[in-house]
Amino acid sequence: MAADRGRDPWDEPAGDRGRRGPGVAGGAALTERGGGRCMRGPITARIGAGLLGAALTLGACAPTPVVGVRPPAAAPAPVIYAAIGASETYGIGANDRYRQAWPQVFYNDVLPPSAVLYNFGIPSATTDQALHDEVPAAMAVHPTLVTVWLNVNDLIRGVSVADYEAELRQLLHSLRRGGQTQVLVANTPDLGQLPAYRACLPNAPAGGPACLIPDGLLPTPRAVAATVDAYNAAIGRAARQEGATLVDLHLNDAQINQHPEWLSADGFHPSGQGYAVIARLFEDAYHRAA
Repeated sequence: MAADRGRDPWDEPAGDRGRRGPGVAGGAALTERGGGRCMRGPITARIGAGLLGAALTLGACAPTPVVGVRPPAAAPAPVIYAAIGASETYGIGANDRYRQAWPQVFYNDVLPPSAVLYNFGIPSATTDQALHDEVPAAMAVHPTLVTVWLNVNDLIRGVSVADYEAELRQLLHSLRRGGQTQVLVANTPDLGQLPAYRACLPNAPAGGPACLIPDGLLPTPRAVAATVDAYNAAIGRAARQEGATLVDLHLNDAQINQHPEWLSADGFHPSGQGYAVIARLFEDAYHRAA
């Protein structure tokens, strides 16, 4: 859905001498010679006046050259921004996802007023689902800028690193449109730091969210870290091979423990404040790429 800045984001191209003419030449006096004498009189005056009038008429009709005129500059092509992702792109966890979801914040902060946002995020989407449900819709609007954040649901559902990497490469390749589209792709946050995971560990901190992982299916912190690292290596390879710009969300996750306000009450999805932080990471990557 396309978003206007003053409306809900489920959203016109910006557009954008002197001359001088020649002087008028006067005619020289006409002298007629007859019988060896110079004759001046009414006839001579009339002929001279007629030639002068002709000169004035020709001077007035001569084309005036135009100097220094430039053709108007062509209006820049509008930025068409498509956001591809899952619940984080959709805005789950924000008090007002129409204004606080990170694609909307990113759009408001760095894109020109003429830009158009289409948020195609689907909660719980995997990369495979996005290939079938989000990418065709995004391609139909001919985007010039695309953001992609798809990894957490693949990881949680046990999609192998090899399958995930192949699907992500296919997705990025399609969205790049042969280099016509700038694509920013995020890697995987440090899921082991999220309160929703830590609530399932022995001696979980009191007052946190409930554990939603069934008994016997809880991966160890070491296993979580290893899987996240493997996914992030795959994302880095896919970004390099397809010419996309990497947005490093994992590097900045060390601050999560110091900023509990960045997470919503479920301990898993970002809050409105968290989405603002994520938007800034995408903005930094966007400026670096430019």
